[in-house]
Amino acid sequence: MRAFLRDVADPAFEELQAEFAKNGIAAQIRSGEEDGLPYCELIVESGRLRDFLYGVGCKEHAVSKMVVSSDLLPKMDTVDDFEPVCYFADGRRGYSLKYMRREEMLTDVLRQYERYIRMIANSKHNLYLFDNKNDET
Repeated sequence: MRAFLRDVADPAFEELQAEFAKNGIAAQIRSGEEDGLPYCELIVESGRLRDFLYGVGCKEHAVSKMVVSSDLLPKMDTVDDFEPVCYFADGRRGYSLKYMRREEMLTDVLRQYERYIRMIANSKHNLYLFDNKNDET
């Protein structure tokens, strides 16, 4: 999981942050650990609207006891497997990023950002876009 963040997510977010800056869009990268599990987020603040957020977190899975005890497979140090998954500010369910390369992740983040921009442009989505924490009135 840490290797995925280091080799895929962080470089992709840094490249996107630089490209956004070239186009006058301020994006920030936040990373850390929550409950001992690493995460990384790309955030574009939107004033009164809900911020765009594409996060990469860690989903823990128990490995089958049959796999752990098999003599045909390499010995495992742990019975848990950790998988990188994405998450969003609007609470939509994310998906596995485990096999994505940096270029694929760039495309995925941009696709999600484009979706976000289309939602902003359509007033039918106001219920999902306005965020009380950003409300200054």
